[in-house]
Amino acid sequence: MPLTRRALIMLGAAATLAGPTLAACGSSLSGVQLRIATGGPGGVYFTLGSRIADVWQEQLGVARKVLQTNGSVDNLRDLRDNAADVAFVAADAAARGSSGLRALARIYDDYIQVLVRDDSPITELAHLRGRAVSIGSLNSGVTVVARNLLQAAGLPESSDSYKQENLRDSLADLVAGRLDALFWSGGLPTPDITATMKNHRDQLRMLDLSKLSLKNLTYYNVETVPATAYPQLKQGDKPVSTLAVHNLLMVREDMPADEAQALVRSLFDAQPDLATDRDQVVALAAQLIDRRSAIETRPIQLHEGALEYYRSAKV
Repeated sequence: MPLTRRALIMLGAAATLAGPTLAACGSSLSGVQLRIATGGPGGVYFTLGSRIADVWQEQLGVARKVLQTNGSVDNLRDLRDNAADVAFVAADAAARGSSGLRALARIYDDYIQVLVRDDSPITELAHLRGRAVSIGSLNSGVTVVARNLLQAAGLPESSDSYKQENLRDSLADLVAGRLDALFWSGGLPTPDITATMKNHRDQLRMLDLSKLSLKNLTYYNVETVPATAYPQLKQGDKPVSTLAVHNLLMVREDMPADEAQALVRSLFDAQPDLATDRDQVVALAAQLIDRRSAIETRPIQLHEGALEYYRSAKV
């Protein structure tokens, strides 16, 4: 049953008094089923999504279920097919088909990370022609990113030399020499990359993507991967220029407005706690969740309930 406006006002007042760790006692969302489509267990979507799901359960009383998926493309399909209620989706993937869908918030940005072995002659995307390259799992947002960037570099978006593998398998194959490069799009630091680097220090490096033309890359912007993200990479203490794409929390248009408003309010009530979470992955991603940028959900329209929250928060 959706929250009434009176219940929302009472919830907001209680959260202000008790803080973001307030558990929902008798919330009118109690028992509501909420399926959250995230990503694979080695990525930020899953790690952050699981923690946000906990927050919604604690604060609103929802019965949450975290879905492991291959990422954005899977998540969009699950939303459309009513197999998920909330989904993490990258903006470039969302642009390919968002009819009937809406956004709750822009959250953090995914950083595009193209890794090669340090002993490789590859220094730019153009050098990947004819090489064995992982472009991400089937139906993942990584594959959308990889194809877009390969085209921008003058390479075919499809090739027999491209492999569709998840990040964990791609890292193992890259280290073993079965791949020449891998694409990944995720938050910083990505747990699986960090874990691999601990055992293979200085064996991998990240390509600089700053010179890639953005003419046809509408949803990307140049960003910097700080040296502190992956100190075990060959670059050592040097930052790397790359591209980034916004991540959105998305729902179906038919989600009740009061329910959408409650989810967004709960997220931002909990943001200070999430930003200091003991899990570094959760904390670093949550530090980037901000009301002022949350409304920038292009190309997806904000859900009316989310819009009501931002208006009430005077964003």
